[in-house]
Amino acid sequence: MFWKYQRKIFINVLLISIIILPISAHATTLKEYEDQVAKYTAELKEKEAKLAKNKEDVEKVKNNIKNITTKISQTENEIVNIQKEIDRSNKEIEEKNAESKRVIEYYQIENGNNAYLEYIFGAETITDMIYRMSVVEQLTDYNDKIMKELKILVEQNKKKKIELNSKKEDLKKLQSSLEEEKKKIEADSAQVEGTIPSTKGQIEFYQQRVNYYRNKGCSSNDVIGVTCDVPKKVVVTKSSTSSSRSGSSSKVDAGPVIGDNGFRFPVNGGRISQYYGNGGHKGLDITRGCGTPIYAVASGRVYYVGNNLDIYGAKMVLIVHNVNGTLVFSQYAHLQGYNVSVGQDVDNNTVIGYMGTTGYSTGCHLHLEMSEGYGWAYNTTYWTYTKHIINPFKYVPRP
Repeated sequence: MFWKYQRKIFINVLLISIIILPISAHATTLKEYEDQVAKYTAELKEKEAKLAKNKEDVEKVKNNIKNITTKISQTENEIVNIQKEIDRSNKEIEEKNAESKRVIEYYQIENGNNAYLEYIFGAETITDMIYRMSVVEQLTDYNDKIMKELKILVEQNKKKKIELNSKKEDLKKLQSSLEEEKKKIEADSAQVEGTIPSTKGQIEFYQQRVNYYRNKGCSSNDVIGVTCDVPKKVVVTKSSTSSSRSGSSSKVDAGPVIGDNGFRFPVNGGRISQYYGNGGHKGLDITRGCGTPIYAVASGRVYYVGNNLDIYGAKMVLIVHNVNGTLVFSQYAHLQGYNVSVGQDVDNNTVIGYMGTTGYSTGCHLHLEMSEGYGWAYNTTYWTYTKHIINPFKYVPRP
């Protein structure tokens, strides 16, 4: 039913391209429409500036990520080189250790022989003996010195390797943090981009309204529908005695049913499948057949034709009526097609469209909804409009 998705429209009212103007129904000036154009134009510029800034920030972050990636690669190369240095030093230590063993094995006692002592005491002079002893000591001391230096170098390189691995981890954390920042900026841009079509739609709608009223000769301080673009008064074009029926379903006799007040039942023939107020229903549901002509309920002016006002895409026509100075609004939903355009003056003999099942609908029918003073998409928000919805039978004759 139409009332079900109207409630959802309110919940999503900020997410769709609907036409809103939160001001008094009796004091809507052209300037307020002009202000809406200025407001949404400024909003669009802010969003476009935000997107440009985000794009610039993303490029900066990407460059930082690129630099960090390079540093990580350089650090990894340093770690590889340090490990090679450690391996090379360890190899030299092993070689010097082996060399020292060979020197000692050559000069010291081996297999129970006194070769070392024989070498020392085989000297013919004290000087020669001292020389022979110093040679052995110098060789072993030299190798010991080299191995100590190499071991110190190995320890230094191991420490440096630990530092480089720590640096690498820090760089990776920073890289990950920048990637998250980049995703957040891109998500923000996507969110902003998602709202731009709605903002552009608001600008387009209000600019069309401004152009329309200016073409009607309205000035900025004119009150729409009161001092400017006043819809013609409802006039009686035909009288008919109407019968009152109740229940969840009533059959409607063929032929037009027009009341003494100039309002008519919008369909010739058909049946009422749901009444106003039944389960919170905001209007009348009238069924007949797809393509059945739908008539304006009274003289008035069309101010909306389209399917972007409803999130489900129901095709609708909205009309404003002047009933002795009181603005009354009629809404026709689920239409199959339109037969009128915005700004067109109509009367109760005008076919405004044809019965259909567009939007949230399970079959061909007309949803007729009416309000007083406040018209959705005319001079107020959907929320305020819902507070002024009336039973269509206040004006429309019962079939």
